[in-house]
Amino acid sequence: MWWKTTEVYRVALPYDSINELNETPLVATSNVFIFSRDSSRTKLLVSELDEIFRKNAFLNVIFREISMPETEIATAKTPASLEKKITQKYPVHEGDFLFVEWTQLSKGESVLVTTDRTAFMTPDTSSAKISLILKAWIFQEFKLKSILNSRNNSQNLRHKTAAPQSHYDILITVMNPRPDLQDVNWNVRYAADNVISPFLNEISILSNFTVKTQWKYLVPFEYSSKQIPDSTRLKRHFSLEEDLLPHIVTSVEKNIGHEISNNPCFQLVVYVPSCNKAPLYIYDRKGQRASINNTDSFISPKWGGIVIANPPESVCLKYMEDQEKVEVPINSNEISLTLVYILRKLMEIEIDIPISEVTMAEITSVSLRKWEIDVYLRNSAVHLIQSSIVTLTSLTKLLQDINYIVINDKVGQSVKDSYRDIVQALAALKGNRLAEAVNFAKRAHAASETAFFDPSLLALLYFPDEQKYAIYIPLFLPVMIPVIMSINAIRKARKKNKSSESSPVESEKPKTE
Repeated sequence: MWWKTTEVYRVALPYDSINELNETPLVATSNVFIFSRDSSRTKLLVSELDEIFRKNAFLNVIFREISMPETEIATAKTPASLEKKITQKYPVHEGDFLFVEWTQLSKGESVLVTTDRTAFMTPDTSSAKISLILKAWIFQEFKLKSILNSRNNSQNLRHKTAAPQSHYDILITVMNPRPDLQDVNWNVRYAADNVISPFLNEISILSNFTVKTQWKYLVPFEYSSKQIPDSTRLKRHFSLEEDLLPHIVTSVEKNIGHEISNNPCFQLVVYVPSCNKAPLYIYDRKGQRASINNTDSFISPKWGGIVIANPPESVCLKYMEDQEKVEVPINSNEISLTLVYILRKLMEIEIDIPISEVTMAEITSVSLRKWEIDVYLRNSAVHLIQSSIVTLTSLTKLLQDINYIVINDKVGQSVKDSYRDIVQALAALKGNRLAEAVNFAKRAHAASETAFFDPSLLALLYFPDEQKYAIYIPLFLPVMIPVIMSINAIRKARKKNKSSESSPVESEKPKTE
């Protein structure tokens, strides 16, 4: 009765099946279509690319030949028209990609990767060049390797970013350190609604985003700048050393604030220096300006980024002459696109890997390239699946090693749901159904986190069997001592009886005559 009343309630879990997930190969399938006017060249490219990707453990790339009648090809006068004819006959779905041969591209260009799931290549483009584009840009093999390395103890290429979360907060802060000297004019809410939000909506299948804006006054950068003479009408500018940027992030973070939330937050800060400290430019360690497209900004991974919006030169000239408060207009389009670029970097969408003679078509709006969306969804699905597997295996190992932890119905159901969704996500990823794989992976990740951090797992963590023995032995020991002594006495008595029964008894027999 005592033993039964102290038993711990533990729901049965599929321990063996969960442990087998570590050995289950995680494979992402994709179709890559190859079109060339010469069918023999198409067959050769497909054969060579098959050989290159054959030994890839996690990318199952299926290369397919495309053949088009010469009459249809002849009527295509532009690359776009040829692409349209091909895709009408061979639809390119999510996760797939198409290489189309075109006789002439721009000078010094062998491959042009478009904003769609298509790339145009010259007739002399090699299979090695195509495989490099696929591995570096279209599939981002190096990221997949770094994510999957968490399955073993290797520290090389370990992915340092956490798995995508279900909800993010985006906080845009405009900092005006001297409102007494300048009146900054910018409709930041309009920029958030018409530039930032449309960009985020394209990846809302993976995460939800809440965009917030705020203004901060009388909060200057805590930095020491150096005045440098130049040839502008202001005759000088100020330098911000690259080594000081981490300190600026620290000083800014403690001043901008953020409401209490369980959601991770990306901080996007627009700093407008006053004219007596402007223009302010970032300088690298070599003493060179680090501006990109005349925009000075920097990024702090996992935290956010800061953009320096210098007042126009004409405004500062007026201030220098009159020494009166001036109105500072903000180039909304330039700043907004810079904020989008920072978000692309923070979410690991932006690709900065140059490939010789390969050009990536410029984005004409805030929209993502279609193949970038595929890459983001594929990498995120792999990351979520891998994170869920690691969480589940860690939890089940803990539960197997410590048998006095309670496993209630809620935790058991979360573990089973996570395992089921992981299996379905693996199947969807292998079937090249990215949206479906992401949905299952999100559910699996959420269920595994819910199970792992459930407070009920700690309910009996400090009452192991050893402590129960320590509590109950003083109660039962006084009772057991006389019982044991009685048993010993009974054993001796039985032994004595057996020995007396086994001894021979002599009897006198009558004599007969």
